[in-house]
Amino acid sequence: MIRIISGSLKGRKLHNYKKEDIRPTQAKVRKSLFDSIRDFENKSILDLFAGMGTLGIESISRGAKRVKFIEKNYKIARLIEQNIEKLGIEESSVVIKSDVTNFLNFDKEKYDIIFADPPYGKFTFEEIFSSVVSLVKDGGIFCYESNKQNIDDNIPVKIKNFGNTQIVIWEKK
Repeated sequence: MIRIISGSLKGRKLHNYKKEDIRPTQAKVRKSLFDSIRDFENKSILDLFAGMGTLGIESISRGAKRVKFIEKNYKIARLIEQNIEKLGIEESSVVIKSDVTNFLNFDKEKYDIIFADPPYGKFTFEEIFSSVVSLVKDGGIFCYESNKQNIDDNIPVKIKNFGNTQIVIWEKK
């Protein structure tokens, strides 16, 4: 069972989807990531490859104004909706059942924070970064979770490693 680690929903449990291909962000990784960002108050968030929606829901718990969850698997998107209903955060949440690549081809909205947690080995940081960089507001943040990979040295990022998991954080100056 996954729990929210901080904020107004701290300690609340999320329904879980028990399948090998779903890999929710571990609590220690989430804590480090959210401690690095800190300010979620009134922010607009885009949660790509949302999986169970853990990152977006944690953002709402910490004060985010609105989260858009993008998940192509219908059953998993439905699970996100159930968790949103269970927690009473419908007004702050939008779940879109879509392939991320298709969604990014049409979305023109700007976000304060964008999370991307694609299936390991499916996309490189640079592939996702090039698709989302124009959607990040000035002063905004892009966070990418993956297995360890080499990142282009020309992109100024902060990297944190947790075993085989890598978090890459880029801030738009």
